[in-house]
Amino acid sequence: MLKKAGEDGHIAIVSNDGIPQEFAAIREGQIDATVSQPADAYAKYALRYIKRAMAGETFEPGATDHGSTIVRLPNGLLEDQLPAPLVTERNVDDPALWGNTAK
Repeated sequence: MLKKAGEDGHIAIVSNDGIPQEFAAIREGQIDATVSQPADAYAKYALRYIKRAMAGETFEPGATDHGSTIVRLPNGLLEDQLPAPLVTERNVDDPALWGNTAK
């Protein structure tokens, strides 16, 4: 029942994660988009924050040195909101997307 993007009867399909298989599905017209959740950056900065917190450093809301913003959540915890761009046929081949660097 799935129809490729642009065909009559196509239903838009958007996924999340931004894994290489989703990028292939975008290129093949099987899905329209995915949200690129940078798993590599999540891990990298999680470890960085753990090390810095263990050294006694504290953090505040605001811009970071790596292109994201720390926000205070309603429960009082802080969250580093790393960019998670929408990937479509227009930018699916962008080499900066983590799904294009994952092996």
